[in-house]
Amino acid sequence: MQKPEKYLLLCLVLLLCSCKEATEKPDTSAKISCDSQRIISFAPALTEILFALGLGDRVIGVSNFCRYPPEVQSLPKAGGLLDPNLEAIVRLRPDCVIVYANHTSVLDLLDRLKIPALVASGDDLPEILQTIGLLGATFNRQQQAEKMVTEMKNRLEQLRRALQPEHPLPSVMVIVWRERGQGTLKNITVAGNDQFYSEMVTIAGGKLLPDNPKLEYPTLGAEGILQLNPDLIIEIAPELQEKTEKLLEQTLNDWRLLPELTAVKKQNIFLITDDYAAIPGPRSILLAEKIAAILTPFVQNNEASH
Repeated sequence: MQKPEKYLLLCLVLLLCSCKEATEKPDTSAKISCDSQRIISFAPALTEILFALGLGDRVIGVSNFCRYPPEVQSLPKAGGLLDPNLEAIVRLRPDCVIVYANHTSVLDLLDRLKIPALVASGDDLPEILQTIGLLGATFNRQQQAEKMVTEMKNRLEQLRRALQPEHPLPSVMVIVWRERGQGTLKNITVAGNDQFYSEMVTIAGGKLLPDNPKLEYPTLGAEGILQLNPDLIIEIAPELQEKTEKLLEQTLNDWRLLPELTAVKKQNIFLITDDYAAIPGPRSILLAEKIAAILTPFVQNNEASH
C-alpha cells in the first residue's frame, strides 16, 4: 500500500473512532497535573488542539500520522493507534498520553506501563468543542480554550443564519473513500449517519444522501448512487493534496462512467483535498465553510426559482 493510501485510511479510521462507548480502563486522568510538561498525543486532531492552545512546547511525541502544525513533523513518533511503539513511549518518559476511548491498543499499553492517560472524544462537532474544553481545563488553558470554542461557535452560527430552510435544499453525497484516478468507480464509501460530515452538510445548507442509513459509513455501488441521484458530489480526498492537476482531472473524469447522474450532467463534482478535511479537530470549521461555499450557489438558485 502506498503512503498516501495509508494516510487516508488512517484518517478514515480516526473518523470512524467512536468515543461514546464506555471503557473499562481505570480512570488515570486524576494523576495528570495541569503542569505536565511531557505530553504524547496519539491523534492528529488532539495534536492540533494542543498546539492551538499554546501547549506545543509540552508535546514531546506524537502519533505516526500527526502532520499539523508543521513543527510536529520533526517530533519523535510514538507509533499508531493500532501499533503503539513501546520502546518510543518508554524512551520519551511522558507525564501523560492523550488518546481516544477506543484506542484500546494504546490504552492497554499505557495501563501496563502505569502511564496516566487522558481519554478524549471527537466523533462530532459538539464532542470536538468538548475536547477543546477538556484539554484547556486539564492543562490550565481555560481562557484560550473558551476563546477557541467561542470563535468556532460564532462561525458555525454565521453559516446557520445564512440558510433559508423554507426552500428546497440541494442533495449532497460525500465520498470519503474510493479508488481514485483509475478510470473506475469501485469501493465507494460515503458519509452516512456519521455525525461529522452529515452535520457539516446540514450546517452548510445541504441535504445529505443517503438520508437514513443504518451505517455511519456505508459502501455503495454505482447502481446505488444512480438510484439516490444527488445534485452534488463532494469527494474528501486529502491524499491528493500534493498531486498533479492531471491526477485531479483523472479523478473527476472517473465519474464519466455515470453520465446519467445529475451531478455528472451538471458538472457538480467537487474535490476537497485539504488535510483538515479528514481530521475532526479545530480546523473543522474550515471544512464547514468550504462546503458552505460550494453549496451557496445552489442554495441561491433554489431560492431564486421559488
